[in-house]
Amino acid sequence: MYKTLTVSSFIMILAFSGYISEDKQLISPVSIEINFLEETQLKDAPSKVDSKKILKSNMFNHYSQGRLIESPSLKEEVSIIKNFTKEHQTPLDFLLSNDKNFGTLQEFKPLLDNYYLYLESLEELRNRISIQEERKLFWQHDKFGRIRAIYLNGYLYGNESFREKIHNLISTSLINAVVIDIKSDNGHILFETNNDEAIELNAVRKKYDKETLNYYKENNIYLIGRLVAFQDPIYAINNHESAVWDTQNNRPYRQGQQYFLDPSDSAVQEYILNIAIEACRLGFNEIQFDYIRYPDSNYRYMKFDLESTTENRTETITNFLSKVRDKLHLENCLISADIFGFVLTNKSDGGIGQNLESIYEAVDFVSPMIYPSHYSKGSFGYSHPNSYPFEVVTAALEDGLEREDNIHKLRPYLQGFWHSNEEIKEGIRAAEAKNLSWIMWNSLSSYSVNVFEGD
Repeated sequence: MYKTLTVSSFIMILAFSGYISEDKQLISPVSIEINFLEETQLKDAPSKVDSKKILKSNMFNHYSQGRLIESPSLKEEVSIIKNFTKEHQTPLDFLLSNDKNFGTLQEFKPLLDNYYLYLESLEELRNRISIQEERKLFWQHDKFGRIRAIYLNGYLYGNESFREKIHNLISTSLINAVVIDIKSDNGHILFETNNDEAIELNAVRKKYDKETLNYYKENNIYLIGRLVAFQDPIYAINNHESAVWDTQNNRPYRQGQQYFLDPSDSAVQEYILNIAIEACRLGFNEIQFDYIRYPDSNYRYMKFDLESTTENRTETITNFLSKVRDKLHLENCLISADIFGFVLTNKSDGGIGQNLESIYEAVDFVSPMIYPSHYSKGSFGYSHPNSYPFEVVTAALEDGLEREDNIHKLRPYLQGFWHSNEEIKEGIRAAEAKNLSWIMWNSLSSYSVNVFEGD
């Protein structure tokens, strides 16, 4: 009686022996068979060699029509095998080089080679399809060449005269993109959501709808939705178990009027993700996450679900963004993250979970907030950084580009407040000099068309 091994079984044996990688894709029916004697027949073979030891040595004995190959003898075969093993020859190579009587393995090798080529071609096809899908996804962004955007306050956006004023500015300037709040610093959702949790929290403050946003698609303007993530007074006050907890005062932790959510809390993550998905379906090309961080505080009485260490903070933020990116890509939405400007220079996580290299890998675009007014005295060698917008923005960008040279992903927020029009232009000039896209921030969306005049 013979035992029959299919090609897939043969591959699994090699995989079990550590000579090739085991892969589910390799388990495929192929017609060729390799025959071996039953173990009972091995016992009757004219040799004192232990068959189990031979098998453990990853060897296969050749038989033909039930007759044991007499030359070389099993002992000689074991000796040859040991020599080949010392020379690091794989069992397959050994068998092929000693298969002179019947040529079965020589016939099998082309089939195996072709099978591997088939798997490689499948992988190449998958990669090609993946690249095509990614190009299709990014086309909505890349067709603009360089994004030049302004932030629009979501509450003000509900006013028709405000929208008209902004649309006039866009039509007469180089602006080709806008950022609109979808979830604000106050925890409000600014469109009519179907999210049961947001409705129950009375967090909905409708300021626009799909029809309103169609203006941007019709006028070829890139649309970004700003979603404030882990700072939400409404959610924190109503869901203590999901808030960063102040153990000294036994209440949700807060900084002034800001209440922070625990980034490691699964309920919080799900709430934010669901809002982002709904916004994609509303018509946004991209979802931009702000406050995608831990509280910027050294207060030692903050409690989180997962201990707040550098490693845990960084992994929590990065893993969340990666998960969201994969989900939103399925919705034909890109993803970006707002980060502090100092993250371009600081190589740790700044105590807030924002590490440049990690976040770069997790999102499509990174928007560091490079506001000269926010840099301390002496930063980049300037006593008053706010008086040197071009120099400060340039220095910060250079720090970031030294660490991550993919300029396609780096898209800074520039200061559009507490500066004259000329100083605002200097910030723009610094970003343009690096061939970067940019977004202008002014919390009240008060902009002068003179700042954004085209070339």
